[in-house]
Amino acid sequence: MAIDLHAEVRVDRLEVADSVRTRLDGVASRQDLDPLIDEALDEFTAATVTTYLPILVERRVRQRLHPHPEA
Repeated sequence: MAIDLHAEVRVDRLEVADSVRTRLDGVASRQDLDPLIDEALDEFTAATVTTYLPILVERRVRQRLHPHPEA
């Protein structure tokens, strides 16, 4: 990880990564998913409310895997 987080935040980060990885099973290989999940988590590191963090991270990873052309 690029950022050194406190222990309790690190555990939450791992839980989010595991949750997102499970939801994206079969979409891409773990090799491809892990860096994208880490990047998305880095973007949302400053979040103080983490209830929706797994959903936001999953959405960000899906956007990066399948970018939609801009209108």
